[in-house]
Amino acid sequence: MEQADHGDLAALLPEDVLADVLRRVAEPRWLALSRCVCKAWRAIIDGGSLLRTELPFSGFFITFAELCLPEFFARPLSPLGRPAISGKLDFLPTPIKVCSDGWSLDGDYYIQDHCNGLLLLDGYVVNPATRCWNALPVCPHNHTGDGGIVHGILTHDYYLAFDPKVSSHYHVFEIPYLRWGKDGIDPLDETSEWPPSPYILHVFSSRRGCWEERLFVREGDAAGTLAKARVYESRLHSVYWRGYLYVHCQGDFIMRISLSEDKYSAIKAPMGVGDTNYIGLSEKGVYFASFVKNHIRVCILNESSNQLEWILKHDYDLKPIQMFDRQVHGPWILQDINYGVFRSHLPNINKEEVIHEKFEWNSDDDDFPKNEDMVEVHRRHPYFEIEILGFHPYKEILFLSRSETFKLKAMAFAYHLNSFNIESLGSIYPSCHRYFDSGLANEAREIESFPYTPCVGSKRSHKE
Repeated sequence: MEQADHGDLAALLPEDVLADVLRRVAEPRWLALSRCVCKAWRAIIDGGSLLRTELPFSGFFITFAELCLPEFFARPLSPLGRPAISGKLDFLPTPIKVCSDGWSLDGDYYIQDHCNGLLLLDGYVVNPATRCWNALPVCPHNHTGDGGIVHGILTHDYYLAFDPKVSSHYHVFEIPYLRWGKDGIDPLDETSEWPPSPYILHVFSSRRGCWEERLFVREGDAAGTLAKARVYESRLHSVYWRGYLYVHCQGDFIMRISLSEDKYSAIKAPMGVGDTNYIGLSEKGVYFASFVKNHIRVCILNESSNQLEWILKHDYDLKPIQMFDRQVHGPWILQDINYGVFRSHLPNINKEEVIHEKFEWNSDDDDFPKNEDMVEVHRRHPYFEIEILGFHPYKEILFLSRSETFKLKAMAFAYHLNSFNIESLGSIYPSCHRYFDSGLANEAREIESFPYTPCVGSKRSHKE
């Protein structure tokens, strides 16, 4: 008599019972490994958000191209039990020095990327919450070719992949993108697929302490040809979620890279996107925001089926932000790290004392005033520029900034995507900046922002 195969005993359990069993796995690392057992286990773990251990959202690191240190924009006081976060980064071995003339600087700490509490700088991976850091060795470029395309038409950006729930180690990806223009390009290369397959990427592993060349095989179609992909993209962002690195690396596609499987996919950007785009992480996963005329369009990546697709959440009107007609100090403030660095070299200027108004940011409360400050004024406004600062990592809130020419009177706003309410958070313009620079250039590429979630549980791979 033939006996039934009971090799997969877990498959005999009802789904709710199996979910309860998996919920009892206390160590997030083992729960993350359980996602790799089979598609059914992955669906239960992801669908029930069993792995979600939220790092606290603390604010934004903001880098200005002309300033040597990043600024931190957040609520004035850290909640009890949380470390004080700062952009000063004075614990690094090569601190910023202001020369005797007051204008020359020795070094800068421009942030290239952030992931789950770690900052990627030029030459360092830093944890500001624990004041720990690692020196990052120089990536050894392959001078004969990159990803099957002739070297010399490519440049590179760097992105972090780190999940403290899974491992204390991190990876840094060097992602090539095509240079603007056609100088030095063989016309035959214009018809080549982009990205190529296999795609040769340099990946740094903190576990091994070195860069490695890795070959990633493409799943699905290419994004297009080399000629189509070579589109100027001013702001390049990444998201690391559930073991995949999503990089809006160029043009109208996003790369979805699996380090564990050495595979990648090219995901088309949502239809009808505008000139300014942003990929970020929020409540339901990977989000894509884009300016379309006087609206901002927000889409969510649906990964429940085998085919990845974008779902439009809504078009949001930007007029309430454009109509805001007063300068607000607080409830968030900029730390003014750069003002402190330059202060001794500035003219005899007293920094304006900021008086905080009596209201507080509360992202858990949806009962907001109905845009009481958003009043239309019938006088000529200066030129306004609105930029995306980022998404709240756990709530459907989009953070925006609005500024006049040269970023004067730059203010931050929180746009609640479900209630359509808008909060003014405060000024993000560094104090007295006009005295040590001609002004912040009025271009999106001159300001970068990173929603920051401090990680204090892992210090093993960093040192002070």
